[in-house]
Amino acid sequence: MQLSSRHPPPTRAFSLLLAALSFTAEADGGGDENAHLSDLPVVLTATRLAQAPADAPGAVTVIDRAMIRASGARNIHELFRLVPGFQVGMHSGNQPLVAYHGLSDDAPRRLLVQVDGRSVYSPYLIAGVEWNQIGVDIDDIERIEVFRGSNSAAYGSNAFLGVANIVTRSPSETLGTTVRYRAGSDGINDIGVRIGQQIGDVAWRLRASRNYDRGFIDVNDWRKSEIATLNVDWRASRDSTLEAQAGWTNSDEGLGKEDNLTDPERAGRISTNFGLLRWRHAPAPGEETTLSYYHQEEDGRDAYKLTVPVSPSSSGLPVALSIPFNFDYNFKAVRDDLEIQRITGLMPSLRAVLGAGLRVDRITAPIRFNTAESIRNAVNHAFGTLEWRASPRWLFNVGAMIENNSLTGTSLAPRASVNFRLTDNQTLRLSVNRSNRNPTAFEQKSSMIFTNSAAFATPRGTVAAGTPISQTFRPAPNLQAERITTYELGYLAELRPVATTFDVRLFLERARDLIEIGSERSTVGLLPRNNTHYFANSGRADIHGLEAAATWRPSTGTWLTLQHTELRINGPTLSPAEAAHSPSEWVQYSAPRHSSTVFGAWEFLPRWQFSLAKHWIGSMTWYQDSAHRAFMYRQLDVRLAYRLPPTLARGEIALTARNIDGADQTYANGTSLWGNQVFGSLSLEL
Repeated sequence: MQLSSRHPPPTRAFSLLLAALSFTAEADGGGDENAHLSDLPVVLTATRLAQAPADAPGAVTVIDRAMIRASGARNIHELFRLVPGFQVGMHSGNQPLVAYHGLSDDAPRRLLVQVDGRSVYSPYLIAGVEWNQIGVDIDDIERIEVFRGSNSAAYGSNAFLGVANIVTRSPSETLGTTVRYRAGSDGINDIGVRIGQQIGDVAWRLRASRNYDRGFIDVNDWRKSEIATLNVDWRASRDSTLEAQAGWTNSDEGLGKEDNLTDPERAGRISTNFGLLRWRHAPAPGEETTLSYYHQEEDGRDAYKLTVPVSPSSSGLPVALSIPFNFDYNFKAVRDDLEIQRITGLMPSLRAVLGAGLRVDRITAPIRFNTAESIRNAVNHAFGTLEWRASPRWLFNVGAMIENNSLTGTSLAPRASVNFRLTDNQTLRLSVNRSNRNPTAFEQKSSMIFTNSAAFATPRGTVAAGTPISQTFRPAPNLQAERITTYELGYLAELRPVATTFDVRLFLERARDLIEIGSERSTVGLLPRNNTHYFANSGRADIHGLEAAATWRPSTGTWLTLQHTELRINGPTLSPAEAAHSPSEWVQYSAPRHSSTVFGAWEFLPRWQFSLAKHWIGSMTWYQDSAHRAFMYRQLDVRLAYRLPPTLARGEIALTARNIDGADQTYANGTSLWGNQVFGSLSLEL
């Protein structure tokens, strides 16, 4: 059932003055305000230990279920607009971009995203997260915990700039049958069904849903996303539970551009199957052993045939050529992941979490690696965190992870922090950590060599089928892991008598050996004047700034949140010649210098709720070149919802209008516009 909470109007001056968002609360529907405020929220993502936000070694933002409903979001990636320091753009209507603190091109890959502890960081190509393949319906999410800052000490190399953990609802909390329907502009036509039952000690939930829209105007970027998931929880004994998840997702998408010679309009498909088993044994409070295993398979389908005209300037021949190609971008990626974790209380003031795991990725993508063989990458890791409450005011936290990656070797990611309680509801935090990001298989081993699919004639004779014509990417065997050292000073105030939370984070992040795309003249193929691309550890950046947040929340259904981020990125000093050929020139523009958000909800009448989100986003460039600059823009989203009376039906009807203050270009100037959307939704419990 969809119940909702929404947002009140913004005042820009107030937004810039208080500068803020970051409320951490686990909340459901309305209720007693005092009960809501007396229960300290708990976060799990910071260290793998259950902690109050004031005890975490870094800043954590929680978007709870009430906020998710209030946002009016259809897609999970849209929710990250509500987190300080994040950039959300649309490369096309079906390709979202989500990054934290910049350093991202059109394939962001420095943020780790998990669903119930299952990593959805994709092992193929360049991108880190395929947002259309996450495998969870937005209505089944209990909360999203976002650790704002590097966290390889707890989660490994992919947690380079931050971690987002999507926590789904327990099957025991979603019993009965729920149906949902949405329809509106841009061809929006979404339908979803959820069935849940409790049979003895077993609770299960079955979900099937489909989202469809036409994407941007005049662009072939339509999207049909389908999800089917099964969640089962079995309480095997008083202190042991077994959790099982299985899922299938499929995204059919419009690809390509009109009149593009090598990237024509067409349809593509990505599908994912996954299964997860997790056993928990908790014999006593503060003692828990968890063993988890998941298997995941991703299949991509994108193949087409073209005859490409080649000019004399590219071929070096006196005449134009027409070369037939078979572009086959199909791929398959298989992941197996096994991990064991132990949480224990060593003494009343000392807690620890220890664990180890192994992961194996196998990627088959002939056109990307110039081989029909699978590329294998194995990662073994061990981690530990120790939390010591030295006194009621002092809390110390140290942790580290050691990883061995079959592509790049062994690395160590340590972290240390100290939290000092100024008063019962005010905390200062100081932390430092070292994180890293190992290159993907594509970054290190890509070898994209295109061959002709049939023979063709040239003035120098006939070229046989299967002859190398050009190489667009070459391998980079000496590529090393990226490194980042983060220093953070934080302040958190939880002023429960006035239902207000303040969260401020000052940070300095020193990133080194950043992996960038370079280019050089190709030495492979019949087109010697073409460039080939490669990856190199040529980048560096110093990121510093402030994230501030303030939330007033008198009840779970009414709140006002303000957030502001000031961000500066300093890149390397380059000569004019170096700047002309290096993406490092644009690293300083890869995040907006200023961004602000107002987000709120107001239950102004019984069963009626109004919500509003207003974003001010500064100009930025997606870490490539000046052609990918997105100018400053604003976005206004509103939602009006009515909770149906039980005498009529159990459910909600809502009207949502997104980006109603004008179309924006969030990826590059001159590209397709992210326009306004208006849609209605109906959710019923049967």
